Amino acid sequence: MKTRMAKLTATAVVLYVLGTAISYFSPNSIFTILEGLGTLGLIITLPYYLVKLVRSVKNRWLWKVRNKIIVSYAFVGIIPMVILVLLLWLTMRLVVGQLAALYLDSELQNVSARLREANQGIALGYYQKAGSGTAEAGRILEDQARTALGQLAGQLGTVSWKVLQPVQAQGSTSGAVQRGGRMLAAIPEVPPSEPVKPIPGWALKGFSGLVYDDGKLYFRSVGPLRSRDTVYFSCLQLPFSQDLINRIQQDTALELSIPVPLHGGEDVDVSFSDFVTGGQINYIGLIVPVNWTTGQVSNQHATALRVPLRTVYDHYFTETQTLGAYLFPVFTFLGSLFVLVELISFVIAVVIARSITRTIHTLDEATTAIQQGNFAYRIRTRSRDQLEAMAASFNKMSESIVSLMQQVSEKQRLDKEIEIAREVQSKLFPQKLPSFKNFQLAAACLPARQVSGDYYDFIPLGANAFDVVIGDISGKGISAALLMASLQSSIRTIISYQTLGANRDASVAKSVSDVNRQLYHQTSPDKFATLVLSRFDAEKLTVTYCNAGHNPPLVISDHTIRHLSKGGMVAGLFEDPEYDEETLQLERDDMVVYYTDGIVEAENPSGEQYGEDRLAELLIANAFLTADDLQALILDQLSCWVAGGDQRDDMTVVIVKMPG
Repeated sequence: MKTRMAKLTATAVVLYVLGTAISYFSPNSIFTILEGLGTLGLIITLPYYLVKLVRSVKNRWLWKVRNKIIVSYAFVGIIPMVILVLLLWLTMRLVVGQLAALYLDSELQNVSARLREANQGIALGYYQKAGSGTAEAGRILEDQARTALGQLAGQLGTVSWKVLQPVQAQGSTSGAVQRGGRMLAAIPEVPPSEPVKPIPGWALKGFSGLVYDDGKLYFRSVGPLRSRDTVYFSCLQLPFSQDLINRIQQDTALELSIPVPLHGGEDVDVSFSDFVTGGQINYIGLIVPVNWTTGQVSNQHATALRVPLRTVYDHYFTETQTLGAYLFPVFTFLGSLFVLVELISFVIAVVIARSITRTIHTLDEATTAIQQGNFAYRIRTRSRDQLEAMAASFNKMSESIVSLMQQVSEKQRLDKEIEIAREVQSKLFPQKLPSFKNFQLAAACLPARQVSGDYYDFIPLGANAFDVVIGDISGKGISAALLMASLQSSIRTIISYQTLGANRDASVAKSVSDVNRQLYHQTSPDKFATLVLSRFDAEKLTVTYCNAGHNPPLVISDHTIRHLSKGGMVAGLFEDPEYDEETLQLERDDMVVYYTDGIVEAENPSGEQYGEDRLAELLIANAFLTADDLQALILDQLSCWVAGGDQRDDMTVVIVKMPG
């Protein structure tokens, strides 16, 4: 995938570069399509690299918990706060902008009102003083106009004044006036200005406001002057110029640009800064003048407004002497309180984040130390919170690891000692079975653990006689193995002493009694052993045995089973119990099978024991096998019976067979 994307990206870049070069030198060439193909390829590969970039940033930058906390704070606290502040700010901009537009409209109406009042003052002064002739009336009117214009000059700048007399235009039914009239023929323009077009009919009843004429904006005030039977019109005119804008700004702190006309959806080329500059709100204000020719509202103009917030507040709130006069201090206090709370919250968040990252950092250092083998490393805990509890748990875990390592080391030492014991014990069993005339011997021991508590042995007593011993020590593991070694040593010592010494004719029962006495004195009261001691005579084909509480060996003869149970109680519990012995005459093809309880007590997955009956049936059915083959068959059958389950006890089997 990476290789394909890399190839596609490289191809797209090459196509884009070639297409761009061809478009530059030969714009009409058909090969300019290569630029589009390259762009399309880059668009296709862009999401892939964006995803890779996001994953890389996430995997590298967000690996630290500190950075994740910062991101979470940003999404939970900072971003919503920024959005809220931005929303409030935009709302304020719209509200204050509308208020600023209303403020501008109010100021423009004030300009119109001043012109109207000045025009009315001129007419009123004329009516009060004029009364004697045309020349005197013209002088009075001129004096009134100069006085009014002088007052307006200090407020609005240069205002021009003209007197117009109505004359019906030829070929027109609409009202129009022009300069003239005998009474006012000698009155000059005050001051000289641009010529004024005839007054349209819609303005004959009087007008004062903003008009659009010949592509320019003017404030005009038109009012009637009656002299005898003639009606004249006094006209005041003020251009919407930069001088007027400067005066408005000086008086009201309202900044605006030269209005620009809007023509049928054309773009407005107005230069103003974004939103707020120096605590001032920027807004686009609309000015709607009256078309001087038609008297209709048209030709909207746009101007960029810059209004100080304090100016808007003072204009709309403090002048009304209402509760609004106290809003600005309240808002200032609440805003300052909000900033203070945010700063305190930020400090608290930093402290909390620092406590989290400090604990995690110490945990990281601790795990690194543990990896390097420094198991004595501990984390210093300073507070009682969940993170510090986790650090304390880490310390406990480290202590547990040290303890477990010590236990593992001790177990390894014990396992090594047990392995040595197993090797030693394996040498206690016959390394090689002896060979005797008229007998086949086979034996095997499968310990449940590494060492066994079962015991078997073949002890030669000359060329034609030998003893067979099988025993089961109480308990398992090392203690049973040690007792087994002691039992093996005792039996061999006692038998050697009796057969080679003064008691050469000692009975089997006497040997078992001596073993019992020695175990009783040398072991604890809870230790004992079951055993069977058998003595075979190869010449006479007899076996003499004594059973000290062991599982009775089985004699298989002509498809019949006989149990060798003559003897006495287990060895080692009492000091001087009585033991009996019994001698049997053996025939050809007879065999004697010795076993421990691990054989008959083996359990299948259902918990059912193998039992002596199944063992007897197996022996009778396979009596024709050799001793070795029969032993292997018994162990295989037990393995199938257990079916992979745990071996709960040692398994030992010894077979002595007299082949036909």
